Amino acid sequence: MGEPAIAVTQVDPAPAPREWTPLKFSNFGKEFTERWIPVPNGTSGAPRQGWLATADGFFTREFHLAYDYTDSRGPDAHEVLVRFNYPLSRRFWAGLEVPFYQRLTNGRDNFGDITLSTLVMLAETRNLSINTGVGWRLPTGSVLLGNNRFSPTPQVNVFTDVGHGFSLRGRVGYQFADRGDADAVVVNATIGQTVTPHSKTPFGDLTWYVAANWSQPVTRNAPSFVSITPGLRTHLGGNLFLLGGITFPVTPYRDSFRERFIVQIVQGF
Repeated sequence: MGEPAIAVTQVDPAPAPREWTPLKFSNFGKEFTERWIPVPNGTSGAPRQGWLATADGFFTREFHLAYDYTDSRGPDAHEVLVRFNYPLSRRFWAGLEVPFYQRLTNGRDNFGDITLSTLVMLAETRNLSINTGVGWRLPTGSVLLGNNRFSPTPQVNVFTDVGHGFSLRGRVGYQFADRGDADAVVVNATIGQTVTPHSKTPFGDLTWYVAANWSQPVTRNAPSFVSITPGLRTHLGGNLFLLGGITFPVTPYRDSFRERFIVQIVQGF
């Protein structure tokens, strides 16, 4: 007699991970529920990575820990905050910023106002991302430190790779004020260049950038605010990044502060 036949169970191979594809308006509904896929660098190598004092026209999946010191016209200020960014789908993203420690040099300290941001990706190619949404400042902090304000800011944000590792980022928004303050149009414009590859740790994705921010109240009796923030970002290894920058107001010192020093650690996952 011959050997008995052995049944062989066919095992289907595991499906390959989905590759990134551009997002178009025509597939908006379908992609709103699809799992987020990281976008490759632009064709000239510009990565979609957040910078200080800069709008993000793209989605990130990161945890931030930041400290800033403000040399002010009154008491100087210290602040420590955490931020959590998470794309819920290819089209929808949420970010939570919690300033859990704020202290003035006159001894006052308290919790700050939490900001919840929700963004929807309108369109995305390898070299261009455009999203829109609202940043919701929630009144969780102390009035004594200038907090406890509810202030939504509808906005449109953009990212584009313009060649040679350069990228341009920007925002146009409208900030609804609270407690009798003036509403304001807010504008951000930033240029920067990434000069090393991601793998060259601890100086991977080494990037310099200069961010400009402008807040223009819609009433004439309120002062404008304009600032410039030069900064650096580097990949230390294991998707851990270090950022540093200094904000210099362009508007008169009596209406703002001297300078603000910012240090931030970012862990991507």
